Amino acid sequence: MNKTKELRYYVMLALYFPILLYSVSTFDVSEETYAVKDYTGVAVGDQTVVVGQPYEARTFLTADQLTTAEQDTNVQPELVPQGDLSTQGDSLLTMNTNDLLEPGEDETRVSYEAYYEAPQLGGTTQRFPVSGSFTVRRPEIVAKTETAQALYRRSLNRLRLSVPGIEDQSLRVEGPGGSAPGTTLSLSPTGDRVTIDVYLKRSGASDLLLGQREFAVIDPPRPQVRVFGPQGEVTSGDPISRRRASLEFKVEPDREFKNRHPEDARYRAGSATVYLRQGQMASEKLGTFDLGDDGRLVLTQELQGAESGDQIIVRLNNVVRVNHQGTRVDVPLRQNSRTFGFVLS
Repeated sequence: MNKTKELRYYVMLALYFPILLYSVSTFDVSEETYAVKDYTGVAVGDQTVVVGQPYEARTFLTADQLTTAEQDTNVQPELVPQGDLSTQGDSLLTMNTNDLLEPGEDETRVSYEAYYEAPQLGGTTQRFPVSGSFTVRRPEIVAKTETAQALYRRSLNRLRLSVPGIEDQSLRVEGPGGSAPGTTLSLSPTGDRVTIDVYLKRSGASDLLLGQREFAVIDPPRPQVRVFGPQGEVTSGDPISRRRASLEFKVEPDREFKNRHPEDARYRAGSATVYLRQGQMASEKLGTFDLGDDGRLVLTQELQGAESGDQIIVRLNNVVRVNHQGTRVDVPLRQNSRTFGFVLS
């Protein structure tokens, strides 16, 4: 070796000797075997899953090929699960979470262990442990209806729920109106609050309670009463003809409520009590009159003795809402919302 080549050799040795030294310290190297000496298995998965959603963790090794100096031998380490774990393929760990939460328990931390097993020369095996943990919790039950925060009392409410994370699994919902497959339930509550249970359906075992969703129950928005005379709409204080004293009362629902619940937004007033005040005299009750299905009140006969300038006061009674079942539900309107005064002309 001439001096130039010798100098190049020493320079290359100085450059690569530290790398070679690090490699020797990391691997057990002999004339016969190249084998991994120190290694920590790694499992990567979601930190949190909802009960009913399978847990998955992908595992890794830094070396997946073992060789000898004499021949190349491809050796695939085997992933061995422990406990409730199972494997898919050669690197995926899975665990069923259905039974990991106790009744009344909202979340818990779950630890798991597995190992890679690799054959070594000479008939021995080497194990590389893999471990991890995750939190399993009950899912959030999401309402997807127009009235997501509250339900209308004694009205047909169609609830549409979803359970993020397990949308593709078979579910059922249960409430005061019974049980239904899927995540849609129709109910007509009467109390102040309603609780809906969501279950994961399981064959060969009782259904798993995923969680609950509670809703407040409120009365529908109050309707508006409009009054019409022979010439069109009138309001309190307007004049009406004593010779054509005909009034029609229309109880109109809240527009948004009617759009969402048309079968529950039918209103009517059952009767009207009428008072006549002549001049400065005290009011005199003329009687209580049935309004019929059309809400019409005709007072021509009752006002024959009245004069121009006299006043009548009309107070509606028995205002009801006819719901989807045909049931009449009392509507507690304020007195000023159902009382009207007119001047006779």
